[in-house]
Amino acid sequence: MICPPPPPTISDASAAIKCGKLLPTVLLEQVFGRIEALDPSLNAYHKVFWKEARQEAIEADKEITSGNYRGPLHGIPVAVKDVFYLKGHPTTSNSRSMLDWHANEDATVVKKLKDAGAILTGQLNTFEFTFGGRPTFDAAFPPALNPWNTEYVTGGSSSGSGAAVAAGLCLGALGSDAGGSIRTPASFCGIAGLKPTYGLVSSYGDMPLTHSFDCVGPMAWNSQDCAIILQEIAGYDKKDPVSAELPPQNYNACLSEGATNLKIGLIRHFYTDDWDAPKPIVGAVDNIAAILQSLGAHVEEISVSHLMDWHAVGRVLLPAEAYAIHEDRLKNHWEDYGSLARGRMMLGATIRAADYIQAQRRRSELMEEMDNIFSTYDLIITTATLDETPLLTDKNPYPNLETPMIQVPFNLTLHPAISIRAGFSENKMPIGVQIIGRHWEEAKLLGTAHAVEKSLNLLSIRPTDRF
Repeated sequence: MICPPPPPTISDASAAIKCGKLLPTVLLEQVFGRIEALDPSLNAYHKVFWKEARQEAIEADKEITSGNYRGPLHGIPVAVKDVFYLKGHPTTSNSRSMLDWHANEDATVVKKLKDAGAILTGQLNTFEFTFGGRPTFDAAFPPALNPWNTEYVTGGSSSGSGAAVAAGLCLGALGSDAGGSIRTPASFCGIAGLKPTYGLVSSYGDMPLTHSFDCVGPMAWNSQDCAIILQEIAGYDKKDPVSAELPPQNYNACLSEGATNLKIGLIRHFYTDDWDAPKPIVGAVDNIAAILQSLGAHVEEISVSHLMDWHAVGRVLLPAEAYAIHEDRLKNHWEDYGSLARGRMMLGATIRAADYIQAQRRRSELMEEMDNIFSTYDLIITTATLDETPLLTDKNPYPNLETPMIQVPFNLTLHPAISIRAGFSENKMPIGVQIIGRHWEEAKLLGTAHAVEKSLNLLSIRPTDRF
C-alpha cells in the first residue's frame, strides 16, 4: 500500500481550505490513506469513523463552497482520546469494563469541535482509565507505539493522541492531563501539547482520573495549531462546576508577540540537582534558554522546593482521588480491569485521610510558592521529561514511584503548561521542553512557544514511514 505524504499543519490546511485550494474531502482521504497504511503498526486508534467522517467532509465541502465557512477548524480532521463522551459510540477508556458503555450526549469539547466544523476521524488510544506510567499491555486494546521508533513508548496517558498527531493520522487531537498525560506523549512523540489553566476548558464529559486537577487540552504538530484548537474549545460551560467565566481571548492573534522583554525563570535544579537527567535533555533545555535570550527575553535560574516535595504530594493525591472515583467499579468489575490499572488504582486504597489532608496542606504551600514566583516572572521553563524515551520492553508497573514526575508541579498549581519539541536524543528520539505561564495567560505562553519553534526550526523533521 502506498502511503500518502504527511498532511499539512492545521494552520496551512485551514488557509488552503478557506481560499478554495483544498477540499475537506481531499484532505480527509489523505489522512485516511495514512491511517490505513500506518495505524495497523501503531495502534493509535481504538476506532476510526470511516463512514461518518466521509459524510461530514462532504457536508463541509458543500458549506465552504457555498460561502458558509465556520473558521479555521472547518473541514480539519481531528481525533479525540477515548475518554470523552461521544453519542452513538462507546467510550471505553481502554478498559474491558467499559466496552459497552455509551453516553447519551457528547462531551462539551466534542460538541465544540463539531460546532467549529472539525471532522472527527475517530477515538484514540489511551492508558486504561488514563492512569499513566508505562503502557498497559493487559487492557482492552494493545498500547499505541511511537512513530519515531516502534520499539519505544509514546508516553501516556494520551498515547494515541501523541502517536496519531506525530504520524500524521490526524491534524490535531484532544488529550487529558492529570499528571503529565498530555505533555509526556507530546515530548516523547515530538509534537506540541498544552495543559491549559484548570477551568479554562470544560471537562464535562471527560472521564476523570482526579477531580481536583484533571484538565482537557489540545495536541498538535506545533503550538500554533494548539492555539487554533484552544480557541474553539476554551470557554465557560455551566455543566462543569469548575469552569471559569472569563472574557474571550484570541490565542492565534497573540502568536506574533514572541518573547521580547519577558522575564523567564529557569528551574534547572529539577533535572540537574534534584534528579540527574541525561546530558541531551540538559543540553536541549539550556539551548532553549539561550534561544529565549536571543529573542529578547531575560532568562535566569530560579529555585523552588525540591522536586521530590512536589512528587510526594502528587503521589498521594492522584491515586487517592483515582481510587475514590473507581471504588465502586473496582468492587463490581474487578476482573474487567487490567492488572496494571487495577494495581495502580489500589494504591489509593492505602492512603489514609490524614495523609490526604496533609498532602493538600502541603499543596497549598507549594501553590503559594509558585504564585510568588509568578509575581516576578512572566514564564517558567524546565524540561518536559526527566528521562529519554523508554523502550517498550521496560514494563515496570510503577515507574512513577521511583522517578518523580516533572509535569506534576504544574498540575498541582493549576498553571498552564505546554511541551514543545526541543531537540533529539542520541537514539534519535524527540526531547521536549516545558514552558509554564501564569493562570489564564495561555496567549503569552503560546506566543513564546511559537517563537521558540520558529527559531529552532526542527519541525520540518518528521518520523519516517518505515515501520
